[in-house]
Amino acid sequence: MGVFISYSSKDKAFVERLSKKLVENRVGVWLDKWEMKPGDSLIDKIQNGLDDSSYLLVVLSNHYVQSEWCRKEQNAGLIKEINSKKVVVIPILLEDCPIPIFLQEKVYADFRGNFDDGFTELFRSLSIIANDHMGRFYNQGLTVDFAFNWGMLDDSFFVWLDFINFHNKTERTFLLQVEIEGNDVATKRFEEHLQNNREWIMPETVLLGLHEHPQLNSLEIRISNDLPYYNRIAIKDISSEQIFYVTIRGVLTGKDDGNDVLIHFSDYTTCLMEDRHERFSGYRK
Repeated sequence: MGVFISYSSKDKAFVERLSKKLVENRVGVWLDKWEMKPGDSLIDKIQNGLDDSSYLLVVLSNHYVQSEWCRKEQNAGLIKEINSKKVVVIPILLEDCPIPIFLQEKVYADFRGNFDDGFTELFRSLSIIANDHMGRFYNQGLTVDFAFNWGMLDDSFFVWLDFINFHNKTERTFLLQVEIEGNDVATKRFEEHLQNNREWIMPETVLLGLHEHPQLNSLEIRISNDLPYYNRIAIKDISSEQIFYVTIRGVLTGKDDGNDVLIHFSDYTTCLMEDRHERFSGYRK
């Protein structure tokens, strides 16, 4: 579950900034510019977006209150709030403007002054739906969106790490995927953790192993235009007989500028390790 943002197109610069900030803080965002494709039904898409979102953020401005379409989105969100008996509509005050009567009793996030102060107010309400398994970090000119997932697949324990990389200057993009599969011993250990509601122990242990493994820590990955990167190694824990098979794939996507890409694997595990404290806090909720 994430947030649906209702706004006037004339305020799109602010909304795009807000959306990127929310994604960086692991809040899923439904934004028409990101979700709509040619041929989609506008009404159906927006209805699905509202149904799948935990919160409706209403960006209040003079442009917004004058828009009939924006009022329809707002009213749909208010109906959902009444039916579900949950607080799902959050006003965001972008500038001094007439506030719709049904929103006047609500506490709003005030963005009329400093953006960061307004975001801090807003995030107090949204932190409960922040996703601990995806986010964004920045690495030497790269914007990196990641997803960190784990579970059981074909009777084996797995961890998947997916990194979508965008180079800000060259507009080059590439995908880095890391798939880890545990042997029977590791899978049995994960199932034991699962029964005790401590399933997060295994993926965090695997992540630590990736970060500290000498071969991976020094691994340089070169991705070429005509040759995707592929590597496979095994991490063994002799004392417990657990083995984790690590497959790494990298492929260039999007615009071709004729250049290869060279990255250090440790940059990615380091960023994820720095995030461990927040993830552990999330597991304890």
